[in-house]
Amino acid sequence: MKKWLLAVIVASLSLLGCDSNPPSGFSAKNIQQSWVLTKVDGKEVNITEPRITPNITIDSSLKVAGFGGCNRFFGQAEIDGNKFRIKAMGSTKMACIQDDQATIESVMTKSLQQWSNAALENDILTLTSEQHILTFMPGEGAADEQ
Repeated sequence: MKKWLLAVIVASLSLLGCDSNPPSGFSAKNIQQSWVLTKVDGKEVNITEPRITPNITIDSSLKVAGFGGCNRFFGQAEIDGNKFRIKAMGSTKMACIQDDQATIESVMTKSLQQWSNAALENDILTLTSEQHILTFMPGEGAADEQ
């Protein structure tokens, strides 16, 4: 009986020393990077050159800068559990000649200002609001490309 109890204690203590990886998923820390919009409501975002793909960059203080397709935008991200939104969003007011870009920009910026359920899996960030689903993939310095 004593050997069995000793074996259980040793096994328990050895498990405490194991370095377990925290579960992956949405958090303020793992979204702090540049993201490129790849899908809106499940449809691929196809931008032909020389236009810039809509994107967003989130820094360590959750300040946001991005490009919606026609205009640059900025604001402060808020996170509440797995909920995400950008409050106090401001943007430039450039005319958008391409209808497809104007539509994508409108959906993207309006959705980002609403509380969305956020999920991060396999480096794909998905923001699901009441009206739309935005899908992002990591991008290199996306907001700096304009």
